[in-house]
Amino acid sequence: MKRRFTGNELFKLRNSIPIDRLIEDNLKIASKIGEGWFRFLCPICGEFDTAVNPRTNLARCFRCEKNFNPIDLKIMHKEGSAKRRLKKYDNDRYAKTGAIPKPLLLAAKGAFEGRK
Repeated sequence: MKRRFTGNELFKLRNSIPIDRLIEDNLKIASKIGEGWFRFLCPICGEFDTAVNPRTNLARCFRCEKNFNPIDLKIMHKEGSAKRRLKKYDNDRYAKTGAIPKPLLLAAKGAFEGRK
């Protein structure tokens, strides 16, 4: 049987893991410091238009308008999860705008895979 966490346990877990360290050290997502902000490659759209707020321990992609907490990012980086989310994002974007899904090239090259 799967272990269930209480809301309090999830809250503590979410806030005890610094999101910038998780992104850079654990998940090995491409990252950099830009304009005084820690920026990372968004696992959904593949852009660096991102920022981390250390006070709230949250990350945001301004291009695809998604917010992430440490638990979200860890779940997304399970094998194949990022590719499925990227495909859904691109399909939705193509349906709305007709734009060709450019980030699929990054996924094909393995840019969203965690390093082992």
